[in-house]
Amino acid sequence: MTEYALEVSGLTKSFGGQPAVRDVSFRAARGEITGFLGPNGAGKTTTLRMSLGVIAPESGTARLCGRTPDAAGMDRVGFLPEERGVYRKMTAEAVIVFFARL
Repeated sequence: MTEYALEVSGLTKSFGGQPAVRDVSFRAARGEITGFLGPNGAGKTTTLRMSLGVIAPESGTARLCGRTPDAAGMDRVGFLPEERGVYRKMTAEAVIVFFARL
């Protein structure tokens, strides 16, 4: 069993050429409550989505309970994004899978 529930290292993501997350790294220890704070548009949701494997980072890595995030590991995670809408570029099947994983 790993010491950390979540480890991210060097996560980076851009949308339409605009950087959303740049080189974010942190660890959240198992059994502890960890806050992830920042102003609107700071990249918190994007970072969490990359951390859970919902979207792929351009660079960097995420480890969830000691392993690469995947559908099997999601049974130990609760994630409630602020918006409930769908992404414009997602297919109907991708939307269904996305909400099922949540």
